[in-house]
This record gives sequence, C-alpha cells and structure tokens, in this order.
Amino acid sequence: MPGELGVLISRGDDELIERRADDAAPLGSVFKLFVLLATAEAVRSSELTWDETLVLTDADRSLPSGRLQDQPTGTDVSVRDAAQEMIAISDNTATDLLIRRLGRERVETAFASVGGEGNAPWLTTKDFFTLGWGDSALSTQWHDADEVERRRLLDGIDAAPLSVDAATVTHPAWNNGVDWFATPATVAAVHRALLDTGDETVRAILSKNRGIGADLDRTLLPYLGFKGGSAPGVLAASWSGETAEGERVTVVIQLRGDDPAVITAAQREVFGLGADALRLAARDPGQR
Repeated sequence: MPGELGVLISRGDDELIERRADDAAPLGSVFKLFVLLATAEAVRSSELTWDETLVLTDADRSLPSGRLQDQPTGTDVSVRDAAQEMIAISDNTATDLLIRRLGRERVETAFASVGGEGNAPWLTTKDFFTLGWGDSALSTQWHDADEVERRRLLDGIDAAPLSVDAATVTHPAWNNGVDWFATPATVAAVHRALLDTGDETVRAILSKNRGIGADLDRTLLPYLGFKGGSAPGVLAASWSGETAEGERVTVVIQLRGDDPAVITAAQREVFGLGADALRLAARDPGQR
C-alpha cells in the first residue's frame, strides 16, 4: 500500500492483526462516528430526541458530500434523519447541524470517552474547509493560536456563510494539522461504544451503508456497520459487524500520504482488503 498505513482487525477481545494501531492519523469523515456517539448519548440522557427538528440556515451550509447543502433555507430535518444522512451518505451539512445542536464540547467529551486524545476544539466540516482551503491568513492564525483563541476563531467561522470553492479542495491539509485525528484503536472503540448503546436507531443508522458490495456472505455477518472517510491525501474505512453467534468483528484501515492522486487510486485496494478481512475474521478460527 502507498503512504502510511494503520490497521486494526479484531474479533471479540482478540486483536488478529494490528499495524500502527496506536498511532493517530487523519480520519476524514470517519470522525462522524464520534458525532453519532455524542448524539446517542444526548438522546440517552433525555437532552435530545431523535424526533427533534433542526432548521437549516445559510450559515450551516457546507460543501458536499451530501445533499442538504442544496436545500432551501429554513428546511426542517429531524435529528434522526440528519444522523442517518451523516452516516449513510456522509452529508457534511447534516453533520454540522448536529454539531451545532450538540455543541462541539459534547462531541469532544464523546471522543475522550472512548480513549481519544486531542481534536480540541472540535471542527465542523465548514471549519475544516475554511481552515484547509480558505483564507491563508486565517489558517496562520489558527496554527499559532492556543485553544481559547482557536475556539474564538471557530465561532467566527461558524457564524458566517462558507466562502470556499469546492474546486480548490485539492491539496492535502492534514499535514498542516487540519483534519480530525485518531488511532485505529480509538476508531474501533467508538464502533464498540455505538453498538453498546443498545439503541436500535443507532444500529440502523450505522448499517445503512455497508461500505462493500453484495458479495460478502450475509450469513457470516448478519449485522454490519460502516463509516468511511476521505480528503486530499486521506483515505479511511471502518466496519463493525456481528456474527450469527453475536461475536463482534471490527476492521479499521487508515491511509495517508502527500500525493492525493496516489492515495485516491488505492481506494479499491483498501476496500478489497476490508472485505477480505471481514470474511476471514468472521469465520471460526479453525476455518481461517
């Protein structure tokens, strides 16, 4: 594989394969798993409901992926639908609506609860695009600021409409510290925490997009959740499945490099590796 690769493959409590599993790497949209966990915890504590209505404003619009950014100002979307769009089609605007409702501090708390370190203050996707490909002076301020000043800068970004053109999002920003960073072990932990909520809405949302083709034998993993992520120079994929006997299988792959074209070209290999790992890990040990 090109670039720097981190991998963790586990079944139950057993780590079957690990490579740099404790090295933090950029996540791209895999960070949305932590937003989903923060949402589930807010629902569990009765501070939020899945049916609560969120309202789209001009300041909420981010860049694709997604479709909510193209909807009229004032469009209503439920927390449930926003979370589903966030995971199933990686809708960035839906993600930012959820972060605005939760508060970035709650997402930071959810991240820390599964062993995550750093990422404070937590970025919205609009923050990500603005700092990575927007005003270079603002990016310099961000780089030199302490956490208090960074929070002030992000509040200013969040209050104004996004002014970044999608056509400019071509060069890596992760190597300048603009992304969300976590280890494969932490990504595996958030998958476990999401399934441990016992919330059927969470399970349904996480499994809307399986991330692989229909060629994976469904009898091996009757349940399979997925979240992937990408950005220039970043490619990540993560799965959490359950065998028919209820044993957990987790696969996390994180790839990053300085050449976006090379990393993008590895997508088929990464997802093929993920599918093979799921097949092997789901089998009984004597059949591998």
